Amino acid sequence: MIKILISFLIQTLFLSASSQVPGNNSEKITVEKNESYQVISDKRLKELENRIIAINENKKTIEGYRLQLFSSSGPNSFNQANAVQTQFLTIYNDVPAYVVHKKPAFKVRVGDFRTRLETERFFIELRENFPDAFIVKDDINLPRLNSGETKK
Repeated sequence: MIKILISFLIQTLFLSASSQVPGNNSEKITVEKNESYQVISDKRLKELENRIIAINENKKTIEGYRLQLFSSSGPNSFNQANAVQTQFLTIYNDVPAYVVHKKPAFKVRVGDFRTRLETERFFIELRENFPDAFIVKDDINLPRLNSGETKK
C-alpha cells in the first residue's frame, strides 16, 4: 500500500513539474521581463485581462449597502413606492433614494454606503421615522471623489 502511495506521489510530482514547461499548442508571448526573470504566457490570458479591464472601466457601481424602506407588489405599489421616496427625501434630502423594480415588487432603497458600519450608523438615525427599514447588500453608485481640498 505504501509503495502504491509513493508511486502515485512521484507520478503526480513529475506531471505537475512537466506542466510548467510551455507547450507548442498555443501562441506564447512575453508578458513581463527583467534581468532576473521572464514571464511567458499564453496570449489569450493577456486578451482576457484586457477584456476584464475594459468591463471594469465601464462599470459605474461597486458592491455596498443600502437601507430598504419599502417593498410591495400590489396593484398600487409603484405609487406607494414613490410616496415613500418623497417622504424620505423631505426628511433626508442629502441622501439618495431609489425606487427599484425587481419583478414583481417595487422597492425603495436609500443611501450609497460602502461599509456596513456606515449603513448601521445611518440606520440608527433612520429608525425613528422608518421603523420597518432594514439593511441590504446592493450595487451602489461610485462615491464622488474629493476635489483636492483639505479639511481643517
